[in-house]
Amino acid sequence: MTVLDWHTATVLVGGIGTLAIFSFLIRENPFFRLFEHLFIGIAAGFGLVLGVKNFLWPKVLLPMLGLDIVTYPDGSPSHEYDPRLLLYLLPVVFGLFYYFIYSQRYAWLAKLVIGFSLGMSGGLAFKGFFNQIMPQVASSFRPLAVFEDGALNLASSLENAFFIFTLLAVMYYFFFSFRHGNRAANGISLSGRWLLMVCFGAFFGSTVMARTALLVERVQFLLIDWYGALAGLVT
Repeated sequence: MTVLDWHTATVLVGGIGTLAIFSFLIRENPFFRLFEHLFIGIAAGFGLVLGVKNFLWPKVLLPMLGLDIVTYPDGSPSHEYDPRLLLYLLPVVFGLFYYFIYSQRYAWLAKLVIGFSLGMSGGLAFKGFFNQIMPQVASSFRPLAVFEDGALNLASSLENAFFIFTLLAVMYYFFFSFRHGNRAANGISLSGRWLLMVCFGAFFGSTVMARTALLVERVQFLLIDWYGALAGLVT
């Protein structure tokens, strides 16, 4: 019987947790729910610790309290304290208003923080949408004839032509304001639908491959690390 060290203990607990999560494939059970709650709790606590360690302490509290000022042997400081750092107290106090949600009398103060957070999140989402969509719109304007060194690049030209056809066919498929009254219009609409299905299939395939890669990693962990830790524990 070998001594149980920290690494072996973490591997054993990780294997039990992996089997607990996989037990959901059979049916939902208390074993799965226990480790599900453990995972959510550990993730929440880990996020809180990372927030304090990587942001709140080094970037807010440390400079605001002047603890980052180093005094040299001759008595001179490394840099002067900036009183403007005390302005950090304003968002901190404003964020603490959120806890007034537990008060019936002053709950309106919490609504100020919630409204500000929703407005800021909406603005960031709106900005992110334009930062993602506008480059795609700009890159969709492609020349049908690509010339390189004075000669026609047939491969790039065909690629751009197929891209433009795909773009127009998919956009035409979503025109529901009028009927597609002739065979050519119906063919373009059908082509757009098939191209959409190809795109969705590629997305689904990449998703399945990503999930399969995660499954393979967990199976390797169970068969190599976890089984090795169990074998070393009983021998």
